[in-house]
Amino acid sequence: MIEWFKNLNDAEKIAIVVPVIVAVIGGLLGLLKAFGKGKGSSTQKKTFQQKGSDNVAANIDGSGNTTNVAGRDVNLGIDGDAALNQLVSVSKEAGQSKNEIEHLKDTISKLEGQLQLVQQQVLTGAGGQQTPQPTQEAKELAKLITKNDGPYAQALKAIAEGNNKKADGLLDETQQFLDRVLDQVQQRKNETQAKIYRARMQNATYPGKLRDALQWCDRLKPLAGEDTQILNEIATVYYDNANYNGAEPLMKRVVEILENPGGEPLPNYAVALNNLAQLYQATNRLSEAEGLMKRAMAIDEASFGKDHPNVATDLNNLAQLYQATNRLADAEPLMKRAMAIDEASFGKDHPDVARDLNNLVLCQV
Repeated sequence: MIEWFKNLNDAEKIAIVVPVIVAVIGGLLGLLKAFGKGKGSSTQKKTFQQKGSDNVAANIDGSGNTTNVAGRDVNLGIDGDAALNQLVSVSKEAGQSKNEIEHLKDTISKLEGQLQLVQQQVLTGAGGQQTPQPTQEAKELAKLITKNDGPYAQALKAIAEGNNKKADGLLDETQQFLDRVLDQVQQRKNETQAKIYRARMQNATYPGKLRDALQWCDRLKPLAGEDTQILNEIATVYYDNANYNGAEPLMKRVVEILENPGGEPLPNYAVALNNLAQLYQATNRLSEAEGLMKRAMAIDEASFGKDHPNVATDLNNLAQLYQATNRLADAEPLMKRAMAIDEASFGKDHPDVARDLNNLVLCQV
């Protein structure tokens, strides 16, 4: 019967800890609402079913703000107490009135008290080993809890009725449900924290405070996940600070993701190849850089046509590599072709054309 006490303590812990957790949930989700929906931050709507039943335990929307539990909408950011009621105690059937919910809350509270009282009586009893037994009042209160009520309420009912195995399963179900909700909250918290770090990184980068941006890169990196845009931004800051060891694995990861093995390469794959090529060139791995640049140019020519501005950028990159390795005869025709593409695309007075002209002049010196 010692297991009975262990089960009871688990239930009590849920009853005590959950209000605090839900209050935190409310605060976090309020913060998320203030930030609004950001790109890549949405999550799919999820539905949780009651184990062994068709009853819906909860619908949690992608914003993380609204939860429909037991057929009722609860704004977790506004009413933490209501969220607690929905998460662990109230009926999973739609249409419960406020009075019915309050009655169930009252029943659960009284039943918790009766079960706690049994433990207290055993611990303070005089002499001899005693076997705890639920009170008759606990058994009567348990009768008021139905199969449609939440798993925590049903777990208390099972404890009062001496069905310890069933209580274990119901408490497991309650914990699993709560963990799912908390996992979503943590995911939303991480996404919002990433937005803050990213903005701080940009706030340091735009005025040219590149070293100041590094601290935010280091904090943002563990939260970046598979977001290639964020990974590339971090890698760029590392690169601009000549932290090539920090930039290289991030650039390689971006290339791996965008390469999309088993399917067509994703957009910006050629850009990712060029970025990695620039790093290889900066670290004097020129043959590797050249191979990536040629591959990027072939992709852009196939995707956009040979006269697209992206191809002009590829031509310039490769030409500058040739120039750096004193292959001026190879570099010059690439630069001329790049300038012709940019003039046709943007006009002769465009900054890109001025850049091309400057590169060509330097190549001929």
